[in-house]
Amino acid sequence: MLVLFRFPGSTRGLFRTSSEPLARKPHSVLSVAALLFALSGCLPLLQAQQTDPDPTEAPISEKSKKVAPFTTSDRVSFYYHATFTPFALTGPVLGAAFTQWTTRNPPDWGEGFPGFGRRLASGYGRQVIANTIGFGVGAVAHEDPRHYPTGQHGLWKRGLYAARESVISRNDMTGRLMPAYSRMVGVYGAGFVSNAWYPPRFSNVHDALWRGTTALASDIVWQEFKEFWPDVRRRLRFRY
Repeated sequence: MLVLFRFPGSTRGLFRTSSEPLARKPHSVLSVAALLFALSGCLPLLQAQQTDPDPTEAPISEKSKKVAPFTTSDRVSFYYHATFTPFALTGPVLGAAFTQWTTRNPPDWGEGFPGFGRRLASGYGRQVIANTIGFGVGAVAHEDPRHYPTGQHGLWKRGLYAARESVISRNDMTGRLMPAYSRMVGVYGAGFVSNAWYPPRFSNVHDALWRGTTALASDIVWQEFKEFWPDVRRRLRFRY
């Protein structure tokens, strides 16, 4: 799983907002540069996603009555691909850039490339922790966390289905639907563990729950990407 965006703006303001105004400052040019640098690196990371086969995606659609095998080897491959391959950096890179451009939380980490680097390291650290916790939980719960393509047509139907995938998984033996325990325990566990390196006023139960919730919500973006990226790639005629 990926821990993607730390959602900013008015929603975050309901809980906590930075004491810094979001007005542009002279040194905000560095923040813009960090954002452009992050975005320019995303295409190579998306290219790195094109493995064959993709261990994070089931090889069949839900319409098929067959259960795609998910062995211990598959679980290890899923964990490695979602955690340590170049594509695994996409979420933390975009999340750090997006936070830097909007809320700049926590402000203690500064701006420009140093601030971007701290936010990137934090986001990737949370992702590694979440995936590691999820690996253990999934193995115990016999959970298959792969994305299953809908095998259906229609933007609305496919979008809703993909969003559901962020909280629903399948049993790796029977194929029956089950709660995505590994994903939920992983992101909230990472939210609390990350209290260890966040500034004191951001290392509490409230902010740990917030980080877990935004990570779980951001997984919707990941599931939508998994559902629609093959179509986008074909339409844009990417060649690797």
